[in-house]
Amino acid sequence: MSLLSKLLFPPRCAACGVLLDWYSLKETDALCPACLAEWKVAKAVTCSICGERVTQCTCVTDEMRKAKCSAFRKLTYYHGGRRDRVQNRVIFHIKESRDIRTIRFLTNEMKDMIAKFVSASPCETVVTYVPRGRAAKLEYGTDQGEQLARSLARVCKIPCRRLIKRTRRRDPEQKELAATARKRNAKEAFASVRNANVSGKQVILVDDIVTTGNTASACARLLRRAGAQSVIC
Repeated sequence: MSLLSKLLFPPRCAACGVLLDWYSLKETDALCPACLAEWKVAKAVTCSICGERVTQCTCVTDEMRKAKCSAFRKLTYYHGGRRDRVQNRVIFHIKESRDIRTIRFLTNEMKDMIAKFVSASPCETVVTYVPRGRAAKLEYGTDQGEQLARSLARVCKIPCRRLIKRTRRRDPEQKELAATARKRNAKEAFASVRNANVSGKQVILVDDIVTTGNTASACARLLRRAGAQSVIC
């Protein structure tokens, strides 16, 4: 990062907003020391089902299992709407700003788990993403899922393809709906793009937040119908 860039756009912590140390800053640094320590604690939490650390857990939600998702990998557990958790603040930050530094940070955190799936698969791997709603994309000027997917693809040296599209100009927020309505909304909100054939391929599906898994499941079903050999969320 050049001195001029630092002066015009001083690097701040993605979670708390404090200025970061310019001189020791790497391009994948996005958190201050205090928030980074919180982040590491969040990544060390264990799954109540399998007992593995969250970063090693592959447990899927019931909906994702029905959609034949092969695995569900995550960095930390999201806590619905709360801004006191560092992982939530990081996610809200990439939703609300076009901060490439935080995208690089998350890419760096995810690249090893993605690389393991790529090296273990006998078939070609492609990356895709759950597209953001048009209204939110216009409001904030970014699609954080697409940014993450394309960044991961570059680092892992695998192709990134847009395979899923939104079907409506404005979708109701999933968080505002009851369980049954969430499932129906997710099914109706997405469709495969034209020429979305991924026959025989392993598809990495990137989304920034998964709660019930309805959105990921709806997209995974579309990818399966397009011929995906496996879908990793």
